[in-house]
Amino acid sequence: MRIVRPILPLALALAGTPAFAQTPVPRQSAATTASRQTTLQRPAGPTAPDAAIDMDARRAAAARLLVASRFRERQTVTIKDGIHAAELEMAGECLQRAIDGRNMQTCKAIANPSDAMRARLAESVSAILDEVIAASQSIYARRFTVAEMDEITRFFRTPVGQRYGELYPQIISDVQQRRRAILRRYLTRAAADTADQKAS
Repeated sequence: MRIVRPILPLALALAGTPAFAQTPVPRQSAATTASRQTTLQRPAGPTAPDAAIDMDARRAAAARLLVASRFRERQTVTIKDGIHAAELEMAGECLQRAIDGRNMQTCKAIANPSDAMRARLAESVSAILDEVIAASQSIYARRFTVAEMDEITRFFRTPVGQRYGELYPQIISDVQQRRRAILRRYLTRAAADTADQKAS
């Protein structure tokens, strides 16, 4: 409102001046009017069916990429680490549940998994991988074009790409082990330094 108030009197004053009030408005031809109406009515982007077709094509390209890159095999190797990471994450949530005084039955089962629970998880690995792959296809489809994914797929079909796909699970496993060791060292050092400061 503070911006509009100074402008409104100025606009009214200009409208009352002879030069502003008496200047004839040029008439537009019928062709110009029709052209502008056509421009306004023209859709700015692809129609909904076109967008759906494009996304289907992208998902199909993503599926080819995941097969060529041995994505399922790589996920199978790292699934145990993924489950362990999920357990740690849920442990933090369980701590909050305990603080809030909420139901801890699920948390107790996660903290002390039974043989039946582990067997249930083992039976679910295939379904877990199916969902991960479906989600990954959508993620790749949103991030890359069909042409880009086809280019990546061609790389994974080369000898170098195939070797990368074969070694990737072990590389990731090695990196994660090193990362855990590094994190444990820093955590231990931080805890020791903090304890020394409290003691002094």
